Amino acid sequence: MQEKAEALKPILSLIGKSEKALQKVAAGTWQHAMLGANLKALHIAAALMKGDQDAFSRLAPDEQKSALQSLASMIGKTEQAQSRFAAGTPQRTLLKNRLHALRAAELLVCEAGETT
Repeated sequence: MQEKAEALKPILSLIGKSEKALQKVAAGTWQHAMLGANLKALHIAAALMKGDQDAFSRLAPDEQKSALQSLASMIGKTEQAQSRFAAGTPQRTLLKNRLHALRAAELLVCEAGETT
């Protein structure tokens, strides 16, 4: 339970940043679609972390698959970004915390998918 609470903060932060970015991107672009898919996955993960065990099962199978793909993509991009910063820098620490939270989110979504 403690791990979910610790992972929730970076997820909520990422949701806020993504929502702001979405407002600045033109609708109909691939960036808008990607941010929208990422936000949906992050909201599902946040709901699971808050204890809403049915958040994933309420989705259609294609939405479930999309959520897992979005989380995997965010993890890959975060890993790449993290490698560009030296250990001990604030950016590296931020990305380390975000990566930990995204991996926890992916695990929760995978576990939720196994029960549906």
